[in-house]
Amino acid sequence: MSDISAVPRTGRPRDGRVDAALLEAAANLLTERGYGALSLQAVADAAGTSRPALYRRYTDRADLVVSVLIDRYGLQPGAEDLGGIEAELLAIQRHQRELFNDPVLRRALPGLLEELGRAPEVARRFNEQFLRPRRVSTAAIFERAVARGEIAPGVDPEWLCDLITGPMLMRALVPTLGPIDEEFVQCTVRSALDAVGLTEH
Repeated sequence: MSDISAVPRTGRPRDGRVDAALLEAAANLLTERGYGALSLQAVADAAGTSRPALYRRYTDRADLVVSVLIDRYGLQPGAEDLGGIEAELLAIQRHQRELFNDPVLRRALPGLLEELGRAPEVARRFNEQFLRPRRVSTAAIFERAVARGEIAPGVDPEWLCDLITGPMLMRALVPTLGPIDEEFVQCTVRSALDAVGLTEH
């Protein structure tokens, strides 16, 4: 099945006010109800628009939630060159601290992960539209570090993305493991630096 969201749309330009209202309504309802109880009709009603207007923008609930996350957190968390790998890792982990502490994401995560597990097409779109661009941006941190001579070539950026994000995801899903705070940010950065051979920093 083709990705409807990738098909160019024709006709009148979209109203940016409707886009913003839908994203705000979806974020509010996610926080109140969680992913499983989020209905597209409720989002359309809360945004003061129609269900057809919503479906002209989003193919389904997962597509809408991904758009909310992109609107709030973007797709290039590691894009800025800060001159050194430690500074860039700290910046991206502080960004992820905000992401994984956001009530919108925390309320969306369990239901979204369940849907990704049972719906391969939804999982594919989530990976292509949200996860993969962010991981590519994160990998750029390590590419720049190699170019600067800070670390040796040959690091596995996929593993390093898992290494810094996995602990955040675990604590977001199981809050009793501990807070996602500055101390936790520092710990994850030290682990990443150790993994690339920078034991003194």
